[in-house]
Amino acid sequence: MSYLSIIFAPFIFPFIVWLISDNNRDMHDTARHAFILHLIPVVLTILTFLIAGISGVVSEKAAFTGFLFLALIALVALVDLGMFIYNLYLGIKILVQD
Repeated sequence: MSYLSIIFAPFIFPFIVWLISDNNRDMHDTARHAFILHLIPVVLTILTFLIAGISGVVSEKAAFTGFLFLALIALVALVDLGMFIYNLYLGIKILVQD
């Protein structure tokens, strides 16, 4: 469920499972991995806004800042979609395996 929580509670559900599953090593490791995979899009999105904001303050060229922001948003959206699909794949793989 930690991987599939990307749909309903990304990074919160795996974090809670990771904290409470010390006695079950497989569940603990899976929740930790899912938590890290769920954090990647969040961190990339925050970094994108920071880079675009700093670029907008430092640069006097609005066109450059706009292009940079659009390029970074497209890249982050692509990574987010890839991470979403990868999490679904891992969740379904575990469900089918058991």
